[in-house]
Amino acid sequence: MSLLMPNKVNWQEIYNTEYVNAPECWKTCGGYCCKNFYGEHFNILDKSGVSLPLLENEYEYYKSIGGIKNITTPAKKRTFTLSNGKSFSIYLLSCQCGGLCEPHGHRPLVCRIYPYFPIVDAFGTVIDFEYSALMDLFYRDPDNNHKCTLVREQAIKLKRELTVSMKPLLRDPEVVFIFRCLKELVDRLKEKMGGFIDTLDESQKKKFIAKYEWMILSGKPWKDPAFSKRIDTIYDEVKAAFGNEDFL
Repeated sequence: MSLLMPNKVNWQEIYNTEYVNAPECWKTCGGYCCKNFYGEHFNILDKSGVSLPLLENEYEYYKSIGGIKNITTPAKKRTFTLSNGKSFSIYLLSCQCGGLCEPHGHRPLVCRIYPYFPIVDAFGTVIDFEYSALMDLFYRDPDNNHKCTLVREQAIKLKRELTVSMKPLLRDPEVVFIFRCLKELVDRLKEKMGGFIDTLDESQKKKFIAKYEWMILSGKPWKDPAFSKRIDTIYDEVKAAFGNEDFL
């Protein structure tokens, strides 16, 4: 029997939490986290916007506080259905603020925990971290080549702080489930891409990013039955860890 008690996230508390304490770090990297540094190579995807995913309950809170005023494009909703009939939705904001979001305190969770998201077990225990921006997945040697100063210089400290500060968030089984699904998603994308962008010349980068665009738009990495079965398994594992109560 699980000792965990499911707990719904207090999004007001989350949005009042500073997960990454690095004042004005953007001055050391040209605001890398809020820009699309490879956008000039895109043919179909947004060349300047950054896609920000929000959980469904987070999006409801985000809307209730007025959102970010200079993000005017409506969020796109993506709904995923499990074989047991349960479903969950992710909302995608297209942000072209370049770090000048107004008000800054309304920025989503993904911005607050950048450059990482936690890799967790079914109980919500953090066991590692992965990059939260998809293009950041393709650095061969991030300690030296990543454009984010925090990754190059403060990775150990930052991961330690995030492990502690994210504990309240990871008492919600739905959040645990989403993070575990996200890990599966990025693993499949990395497997299909099969390479690193920081080892390529300009011509090779264009081909790599064309392949990346096709993977994102076609959804090929996530269409096979094995991926769907894995998501079903993740749901069952998290459900068991949190007392066998449905959470979607």
